[in-house]
Amino acid sequence: MRVEIALQASADRDLLVQTLGADESLSPVGLEQGASFSGAADLLILDPTLLQRQRALVSRLRAQAHPVILPVLMLVPGQRVSSDALEQELGQAVEDVLRLPTTAPEIRARVRNLLRLRELSQQQSRAHDVTRQAFDGVSRALKTLNACNEVMLRESDEDGLISAVCRMITQSEGYDLAWVGRLDEGTASLASIAIAAVSGAAAGYTDGLEVRLGDSPWDGAAIGKALSTGRPQVVSDLMADTRMAPWWPQMEAWGLNSVILLPLRTHYGPHTVLAVYSRHRGDFDDEENGLLERLADNLALGVDKVRMWRERELKDREIWRLAYKDSLTALPNRRSLLQCLKRVAAGDGKGRSAAVLFIDLNDFKLINDALGHAAGDEVLKRVARRIQDTLRQGDLVGRQGGDEFIVVMLEEPGQPAPNEDDGVKRLTRGAEALAGRVHRALHKPFDIEGYQHHLGASIGVSLFPYSGDDVELVIEQADMAMYQAKDSGAPLVFYSQDLGSGRQQRLTLEAELYHALAADQFILHYQPIWDIASGSIVGVEALIRWKKADGSMISPGTFIPLAEELGLIGDLGDWVLKTAARQLAAWRREGVEVWMGVNLSVSQLQGKRAAARIHEIITSEETQPGWWSLELTEDTLMRSPEQVAEAMHWLSEEGFRLSLDDFGQGYSSLARLQLMPLDTLKIDKMFVDRLEEEGAGGSIVRAITDLARNLSLATVAEGIETEQQKNQLADIGCQLGQGFWLSAARPGNEIPGLVRQGVPRGDER
Repeated sequence: MRVEIALQASADRDLLVQTLGADESLSPVGLEQGASFSGAADLLILDPTLLQRQRALVSRLRAQAHPVILPVLMLVPGQRVSSDALEQELGQAVEDVLRLPTTAPEIRARVRNLLRLRELSQQQSRAHDVTRQAFDGVSRALKTLNACNEVMLRESDEDGLISAVCRMITQSEGYDLAWVGRLDEGTASLASIAIAAVSGAAAGYTDGLEVRLGDSPWDGAAIGKALSTGRPQVVSDLMADTRMAPWWPQMEAWGLNSVILLPLRTHYGPHTVLAVYSRHRGDFDDEENGLLERLADNLALGVDKVRMWRERELKDREIWRLAYKDSLTALPNRRSLLQCLKRVAAGDGKGRSAAVLFIDLNDFKLINDALGHAAGDEVLKRVARRIQDTLRQGDLVGRQGGDEFIVVMLEEPGQPAPNEDDGVKRLTRGAEALAGRVHRALHKPFDIEGYQHHLGASIGVSLFPYSGDDVELVIEQADMAMYQAKDSGAPLVFYSQDLGSGRQQRLTLEAELYHALAADQFILHYQPIWDIASGSIVGVEALIRWKKADGSMISPGTFIPLAEELGLIGDLGDWVLKTAARQLAAWRREGVEVWMGVNLSVSQLQGKRAAARIHEIITSEETQPGWWSLELTEDTLMRSPEQVAEAMHWLSEEGFRLSLDDFGQGYSSLARLQLMPLDTLKIDKMFVDRLEEEGAGGSIVRAITDLARNLSLATVAEGIETEQQKNQLADIGCQLGQGFWLSAARPGNEIPGLVRQGVPRGDER
């Protein structure tokens, strides 16, 4: 320890330096005459004369050292100074007085005591500094906690919340920087912290700052540990921690000396951390940490709250979107359109009216089947945009589902019609003009996967409130009109009362059809098929009839398409097969050896499993595959061709005969005919009807017969009604015939008699 000595007598000074120099812990320095104390000493030794000369300097040095004591030892020669004068100096200018002469042990003891006094005062000062720093930290943290709690009550946005908290933290003296970062998971081995909010005088420190947990100095010890353990981490001296070495230049430049890292223990969203920096070393003791940890916990609750609000808001928006928007086209859906119409119905005092256009795309299924659903979806999105481009401002288009769209065309408000007829006419003209724009827009080709595809549309229109004042009913009416347009081939049909009556009749028929199957109201009649050359009846075709409870008959042309649409054709087809099989087995037991022809729907030919069901039904009634001729139409071959072909080949291999019904009406190609395992072609009645006319009727039948012969197929002429037709068919070489010339379809109990009777010769008729 440094001891500076200034005495009037240089000999005494030098002796004292020598005496104290014997102690290795002391560094005595003798001052020359006129020299001043340096201010670096731990102890000053002087005499009364030098005290008088340097009293002001000594007082200043002692004041600068406060609260640490800078002790002064005054050496007094003999009795030159009175005891009263010495007592006055003690405690004021000096701590001890030693009269000369004295001994070396005495002076060394006095020096050691004074240096011990200085050391104790230094320890006390340091303890006081620590206490004051801790108190200041606790006070600062408490003020920050209270201020931040008030902020968190006001903020409802996460970014706004964390920014406000960082700002409030750095308003406290000593906190020069606060930032909040979110964990970006990245890859399993390399995650990073994205700083979301920053505030404070040292905010520039974060410019370009990268915190990567996988390879950064923070990894495992500070941020990484705080996030992984969920406990705060403190670095009390940043400049002394070698892990921080890469960042020392920036830390020193911004005056950052300590940091606390507080994990925000949130339950929702990414892991988040709050970092608070201080300019003081040794900040963030336990009490201050506890308060800041409470702040972090409160902030985590606030972040969770706003994240929950945000999640709930997003879910509400998604629920609304799912409820009112079409997910594919982003157009309003049916529910949204209904709300629009209900607002129109409410009127808002304006008496508005609207036309509802129900649009169904023609032949869209072909695109879907040929190019796949992805291409079909793209077409639907383009259709939606094209329809939108045809609308006026205020009109609305939505997607009903599938390839159906609904347009609500609002009549211009503020222009009430003088009477209802004028209102209908004006709304009708507007709907016709809009439908024309839609047709023209959709008529343009769609470029999909390098090919141009054309689509048409069937449009039905209903007028609100003229067609009805119930908004859902108006949409149903437009739907009815659309189906009428599709059935008739018309581009546009307006709803009328007749359509409504037809729809009601259809609904009634649907209900009765469901009941008919359960109530066993269907019956089978059988129409003979004969060998034209020999006149022998060789087979029959089973034809279904619907006899209602009141005795009235419903035509198959009426209920078969409806059964297909309702999905009942499968059950109905099974019933036909079982009933026909029981009848055929009964005839065979009576010795009536005819084969049975039945019509199959496309739903009964969906692959090998469906074919196996046909086999199971027929054989379960003790009939054999060779006794059957299964008939299908050209339209059936075109629908689900792969599954139908699989079923046909399987049935043919099992011994069933396969017949192509109504040949000539469809679009069968020669290549397809060659590939199908057919046995018979049935020539459509419309060609037979033209045999007696001048023209191409006979040529067409002859061509079909020649084609069948070349393909090793038998031919059956349908609808023979006159002997002349029968004779012409015989001349052409047609093998089998069917029609009213011999017999209409008859009940099963009449067929054995017809078979035994055979076909009468011309002179017997």
